[in-house]
Amino acid sequence: MSSPRVLVVDDDPDILEYVSSFLEDHGYEVDVASRASSALEALDRSRPDAMLLDVLLPGRSGLKLLTTIRRDSRYAELPVVVVTGNDRLLEDDCQSYVGSHDGIRGPDGVLGKPIDRDALLKVLAHLLDGHAADA
Repeated sequence: MSSPRVLVVDDDPDILEYVSSFLEDHGYEVDVASRASSALEALDRSRPDAMLLDVLLPGRSGLKLLTTIRRDSRYAELPVVVVTGNDRLLEDDCQSYVGSHDGIRGPDGVLGKPIDRDALLKVLAHLLDGHAADA
């Protein structure tokens, strides 16, 4: 069985490197994107099993990207974990944003920044139903 693939979307190259290395060390295959547009291209190219999505991205926000993904039948069921430093979004699991879009399912998980590595592994293992290599 192949390792689960995670697409990590963040505009901070240090975070991309840190999270990618950490996930790879725990048996995941990782693709990265630093913008919403490159994330959409990576979705088509790599067909990830889950996405880790930063809220603040250049061009289009991560939350707008989430609504785009949820409206696309190819990706509507993709597990998405939002990463944010915004306390309000953390407190209500992004519902203050997603609730304004009728029929759009919110993220499957929300993690704060800095990312708690154990929480990240736990949420991915849960979302991927135990398919993680070393979670």
